[in-house]
Amino acid sequence: MKLLIATALTLLVAMTPIKGAGIKDESFAPFWAQFKTAVASKNKEAIAAMTKFPFEYLSDSLTKADFMKKCDAIFSAKVQRCLRDAKPVKADDRDSYSVFCGQTIFVFEKGNGGYQFTDVGEND
Repeated sequence: MKLLIATALTLLVAMTPIKGAGIKDESFAPFWAQFKTAVASKNKEAIAAMTKFPFEYLSDSLTKADFMKKCDAIFSAKVQRCLRDAKPVKADDRDSYSVFCGQTIFVFEKGNGGYQFTDVGEND
């Protein structure tokens, strides 16, 4: 009987949905939550702190100062709405996630200090 109860509890725990279950890497989930909050509140300093520089934006390589100037263009109202509801997609071959907003891809890669926002490009 104890074995049956233990097995049932194990199955119950295994089948219980985990918060952020769409995100496979547990270290990415808190980064993603912080990033979305920074974007929603238009906190350029917080966004820059989570960004790797030089930053690749379309065909440009931006310094932090350049990034701060273009932040409003990068995170337009349309992009903010997209990021709010977006489901990041993990790359199979490396520690990175992508978020697709229409024809624009936002890329987040894991480095020594954790995840960072690394570039924005066109979806080919």
